[in-house]
Amino acid sequence: MDSVTDNVQEKELDVSKATKAMAAMKSVKAVELISAGDSAKAVAVLKEDVALIVSELEVPEEVASKALREVSGPNALVEALRLLITS
Repeated sequence: MDSVTDNVQEKELDVSKATKAMAAMKSVKAVELISAGDSAKAVAVLKEDVALIVSELEVPEEVASKALREVSGPNALVEALRLLITS
């Protein structure tokens, strides 16, 4: 029993690899939202809502506008944020 220990070897996370992976996931989602252009309704979106999504989630304006159009309604901003975060 002396050879069995509770030592856990921790691995360090390579921050640059994690950042690249997150960026790749964002770009894939951006391409999916932009390519789904036909499914979006012709709905006016507020520039303030687009600016908020762009600044908070760091996505292109096209992606933010697309998400807002897809979930138009009284809670469009909240639903668009939820859509982009969970996708």
